Amino acid sequence: MDVVIFFVALSILVLAHEFGHFITAKMTGVKVEEFGLGLPPRIVGKRLWGTIFSLNWLPIGGFCKLYGEEGSGKGKNAFNNKNPWQKLLVVLGGVLMNLVVAVIIFSIVYTILGIPLETKKVKIIDVTKSSPAEKAGLKKDDWIIKVGNKEVTKSDQLIEEVAKYSGKTVDLLINENQIVVVEVRANPPEGEGKMGVAVSNMEMQKVRWYEFYKGIGYGFKEAYYWGKIIGEGVAKIIGQLFMGKIPKDVSGPIGMYEATSAIKRNQGMLAVIHFFGVVSVNLAIVNVIPFPALDGGRIIFVAYELIRRKKAKPELEAKINNFGMMALLGLILLITIGDVIRLIAR
Repeated sequence: MDVVIFFVALSILVLAHEFGHFITAKMTGVKVEEFGLGLPPRIVGKRLWGTIFSLNWLPIGGFCKLYGEEGSGKGKNAFNNKNPWQKLLVVLGGVLMNLVVAVIIFSIVYTILGIPLETKKVKIIDVTKSSPAEKAGLKKDDWIIKVGNKEVTKSDQLIEEVAKYSGKTVDLLINENQIVVVEVRANPPEGEGKMGVAVSNMEMQKVRWYEFYKGIGYGFKEAYYWGKIIGEGVAKIIGQLFMGKIPKDVSGPIGMYEATSAIKRNQGMLAVIHFFGVVSVNLAIVNVIPFPALDGGRIIFVAYELIRRKKAKPELEAKINNFGMMALLGLILLITIGDVIRLIAR
């Protein structure tokens, strides 16, 4: 079931991206030769409104084939004969659609769960098994009021205060009137923290049905937040590549499937839906990287046309995009091999 959820969700995001190209192509008068569900070879196809809508054998994603996108089209409905601003709109259509999908996903999730609001208290949201916190009797949803004699109102503040007691024990004031003595580990296992708790000073405020706009507003904030995080991460990876370093912690389809399965198992379907909202933002950011075969690579050629007032040679553009596609496929293969090696090494 996890495999089905993963492939369906990823295919929806890829299809949304291609549908963005489809809509903007129609808006600018570009002929769409084929819009496919899945990847070729084709199972069946039907021509409607001048476009072949096809179902294909490889059951992931889809594609939008534009007339003249390789530079050889004739007439006013060819992509290569449109003005640069129209081309730019079509190229960015997929990116914009992925961002729209992300905002919709985040809006739905936060409308259902509620809006995160900052409080003046620190709440335990998870306790690691066999950790000092569990042994001391701390539980999920407990509120930590003081560490020693110091009142804490933020998660970072709690972490900073607890660190002062490394290798010792500390008294915690819990839920206004309960004192709990907890061991503070000097060298905790990776990802567990010194006490073995995950904390937050955010609380979910339920959204009434007529306040749905609050969920939408937070959906935009969440898309911006993840766009910034992912953009910084991508820039860091590109910088490492230019410096000759191999980026770590980069996952391909196998790693994404593992993440989907783990999130569904530990947090439920709403968390999975939220995760694919993040993936949708990731697709948007990655696609604007100025690399051949990506949308960002095509933007470079549009920019050249705007600046030089003439088109790049179609043969050169095709060769560069083909090279980029081969490089991308090779990179995906290497990342997938890395995922497999990590699985075997466990």
